[in-house]
Amino acid sequence: MLELKLLRSFVLLAEELHFGRAAERLHIVQPALTQQIQSLERQIGTPLLNRARGRISLTDAGVLVLAEARKTLEQAARTEAIGRLAGRGEVGRLEIGYVGSAGLGDLMPTLLRDFRAGHPGVELALTEMAVGSQLAAISTGTLDLGFIRLPPLSLPPRVAVLPLAPEGLVVALAADHPLAALDAIPVARLATEPMVLHHPTSGAELRSQIDDLCRRHGFSPHVVQAVPQVALTIRLVAAGLGISLVPATTTWLTVAGVAYRPLADGDARYELALAHREDDPAPAVRAFVALAAKAAEV
Repeated sequence: MLELKLLRSFVLLAEELHFGRAAERLHIVQPALTQQIQSLERQIGTPLLNRARGRISLTDAGVLVLAEARKTLEQAARTEAIGRLAGRGEVGRLEIGYVGSAGLGDLMPTLLRDFRAGHPGVELALTEMAVGSQLAAISTGTLDLGFIRLPPLSLPPRVAVLPLAPEGLVVALAADHPLAALDAIPVARLATEPMVLHHPTSGAELRSQIDDLCRRHGFSPHVVQAVPQVALTIRLVAAGLGISLVPATTTWLTVAGVAYRPLADGDARYELALAHREDDPAPAVRAFVALAAKAAEV
């Protein structure tokens, strides 16, 4: 395999067509340059220079090798630069999962914006996924990061979570519902209300939190419709199918005919968090986690 050093020496000599000047540019002595060119010619198996009457010129083979040598050196320089950038987490691709409600607040979009501003060469691939699916994918390495909700039902091995923003639950109900006249709604007042809630398989953590909250207040929710997405939940509330309990960031989702009210005595916490593999060596992953940790401190 040809050494880059030999190709670099040949290119400079071809530009100067003078051993002395080329050696000076390379910061080596002329005999060393002569040996390098002879070594290159031996490896290629044909003369690259005409050395007639004290003047040098390129042979036909030399002209062709010069063009390829320049391409090789350019590619080597590009490879080296990309390697340095990748080592600093400035190029590459991040596979990021998220629960639907994470996109309703401003924290996840802000983190994505700030990371892209600092790492424009890193592609961000976003996929909406349930928490359990995200955690499994992060554990197996098919997903780098995941915006999830705490508390998760369980954590796979080697998966860590970084809490980002504590958040409670609010009641979503039709604006003309009698309970909408209250500034805050006691949980017990929901006992007889028809409810539109997340399906246990698509929003297991949220549904578990709601079921537990209702249980602590002496009842089980009367679920008339189970749905996979927060946005659809709010649409069904607007259509009059029932009320719902949703993350507080859902109030960003303005739908005509829907009101949001806090719980008067609800203590359920539904916290946004960033899941990642413990000690992930990827620089881009480490950079994103560091950015998220800094945001969580604010």
